[in-house]
Amino acid sequence: MAENRPPMPARRHTTAPTFDPSQPRTLRRFFQDIETLFERSGVETDPARKLWVVRYLPIDVSDLCESLPEYANEDKTYEDFKKAVIALYPGAGEDRKFAV
Repeated sequence: MAENRPPMPARRHTTAPTFDPSQPRTLRRFFQDIETLFERSGVETDPARKLWVVRYLPIDVSDLCESLPEYANEDKTYEDFKKAVIALYPGAGEDRKFAV
């Protein structure tokens, strides 16, 4: 019997992941949130994951990300695409975490 998983939330739904380009550090949280939804909803393929990422991003950011070679190239993985997106936003990478 097929597993009954919840669908991915609609764009702008209260449970949809968000990214604020004026706050680059929110990009890490965006990817954490969307990857949690991928697991919950069973989104497993790289092309589907890339598609969902650009669906949730603000339109200008989405257009920019769709122009990345890592988006359209099927030889590039979701992780390749994610790294390319993060590289667009100084301050969004793991190296910007604060040490206590």
